[in-house]
Amino acid sequence: MKFNNIRSKLADDLELPNNAASDNFDLRMHGNKKVIIENHTGIFIYENDVVGINTKDQSILIKGKNFKIEEINDYKVIVKGAVNEILINKKE
Repeated sequence: MKFNNIRSKLADDLELPNNAASDNFDLRMHGNKKVIIENHTGIFIYENDVVGINTKDQSILIKGKNFKIEEINDYKVIVKGAVNEILINKKE
């Protein structure tokens, strides 16, 4: 618990989002048209009807249609399209 407080303070001091200094990911949706995932570790599938994104401990599968990657960098990925389903699985 104490280590997480240090990470949180460091993130605040460096003006980083709190998730950037932790192992957690942040997933936000804008209706069913846009998904923003912060603190990802890469994309493992990118097709018209499915996008798979890894985080440290989970894999996220976004299902729908007409997907496009609007933005991607080391910290954040934004997927646009018609989202029907999001599955989050713990990595084994």
